[in-house]
Amino acid sequence: MKITGKTRLVGIIGDPVAHSLSPLMHNAAYQAMDLDMCYVPFRVDSADLSAAVDGMKAMNLTGLNVTIPHKINVASLVDRLDSAAARLGAVNTIVNKGGSLVGYNTDGAGFIRAIEEKAVLDYGALSVLIFGAGGAARAIGLALADKGVKAVNIVNRSRDRGVDFRDMLLGEFPGLPVTVRELNDDYDDLVSTSKLVVNATSVGMEGRLKGISFTVDRISKDHMVCDVVYTTGETPLLIAAGEHGATTLGGLGMLLHQGAEAIRLWSGQEPPLQVMRLAIEPERTDIQKEP
Repeated sequence: MKITGKTRLVGIIGDPVAHSLSPLMHNAAYQAMDLDMCYVPFRVDSADLSAAVDGMKAMNLTGLNVTIPHKINVASLVDRLDSAAARLGAVNTIVNKGGSLVGYNTDGAGFIRAIEEKAVLDYGALSVLIFGAGGAARAIGLALADKGVKAVNIVNRSRDRGVDFRDMLLGEFPGLPVTVRELNDDYDDLVSTSKLVVNATSVGMEGRLKGISFTVDRISKDHMVCDVVYTTGETPLLIAAGEHGATTLGGLGMLLHQGAEAIRLWSGQEPPLQVMRLAIEPERTDIQKEP
């Protein structure tokens, strides 16, 4: 990669970001597309978020992805929001349009594309259990509600944020059954009845299931269990679910598809999905390289 004064800079802000595979995926795509762009990770503390967003304008960055824990707070710092980000109150992609920062949210669409690659789902008969109430959880919940799921069940550390998530969903879908419980509540019944279980928290990055403790015996072959975080291997949640016969999906699929949408927004071009997939899933041997 040749960096010059004409190279357009994009990247990701979050805390942590050292684990991020986005630079590998994006830079592989830009090289394949012959685009003079470079993707860089920036660890940004919450106290410095406003300054970081201002710096995006000052340094004329083309765009930024936004990850944990900034997706909700950054929504009030950009100049305007697209419809999905406005509905959610959360942003995962920023586009610098001539000094005006526009916030987008591609997490929900990325999640739907990822699960539909894995399984054929009857959304109307599906109850969903979502751990978390942050930006990713909200995007996933709204996208699933758009698909017509039967019910959404929310389990979150803070009941207040869980209630905010519920109220956001009910504002869009007044007749949707939505329940809220805290992490220290008993929610094994929700695990049994919700055949799609989604961990939309950062739990699992450290290699253990601290903070999420449900009876794994309630998971069956009829379940699909998803984890939006990704590690060098499967998370403990996915390992346990797989041992009980469930279909499992890690965070790489969602990362791939939301990243592809960011490239479309920043470049106006169609990204090479297979090149991107190979960059983050090098162990896969069933992927055909694009010419």
